[in-house]
Amino acid sequence: MDIYLLCLIVGGGLLVLSLLGGHHGDLSGHGLDHGMDTDHPDAGDLASWFSLRALVSFAAFFGLAGVMGGLAGLSGPGRLVVALVTGLAVGALTAFAFRLARSRGEVGAAAGRLVGRTGKVLVPPAPGRPGKVVLTVAGQIEHLLARSDDPLSAGDAVIVIGTKDGVLDVKAWEGREA
Repeated sequence: MDIYLLCLIVGGGLLVLSLLGGHHGDLSGHGLDHGMDTDHPDAGDLASWFSLRALVSFAAFFGLAGVMGGLAGLSGPGRLVVALVTGLAVGALTAFAFRLARSRGEVGAAAGRLVGRTGKVLVPPAPGRPGKVVLTVAGQIEHLLARSDDPLSAGDAVIVIGTKDGVLDVKAWEGREA
């Protein structure tokens, strides 16, 4: 079986299933980002390029372009270049779109499920600038923007007290983390 056809079948099948069933996970949500410098604000950006959505999009469109290139009579190297360019472009666009939507609070866990949740500060918020916190929601790790009136440092425990415009309102938490 041709590698392009295999990628099209597997990637396309997963893409169809995610569109029908609404898949919310990515590799960073399954603990595969351990060892990353999560204190750095751009650390989550790198992980989004390797999200499950981006990888599935890459595989599906890599396979589709490779199969179409073969049907169009492209040679091996030409077919590979077309497939790689198409797969990388669609995978990058997918990662960018979901990162943008997540930063605007349009993708992620529902706000009602977050109030009362506890987590840890990754990037401390400052006046006029949100920080980033990590929460575990439904067994998945969520990295979300947050603001606080409390002075917070990286690693501090916090509790979610509300949300506005996709940014969590958090307070320092002295209790046990959930």
